[in-house]
Amino acid sequence: MNIESEQNTTAKEKEKEFLKINDMVEKLGVTRTQFWRMRKAGEVPPPVIRNPQMWLASQIKEFYERRVKKEDVETL
Repeated sequence: MNIESEQNTTAKEKEKEFLKINDMVEKLGVTRTQFWRMRKAGEVPPPVIRNPQMWLASQIKEFYERRVKKEDVETL
């Protein structure tokens, strides 16, 4: 297997990586309570799996990047 195909495989695996609530709290740097408030307010994307609740890592990465950009703009 060459390096390019290994990188493509790794990228595809990352796209299908799921995050549980503890992962979400850690990635976003918030408490569980803050996370659920954000979720209730619609600030966090809905889970792709309902029981147990899990989110796609790729969706959360995009969400987090948008959130950081928004905070950067607001601080200017």
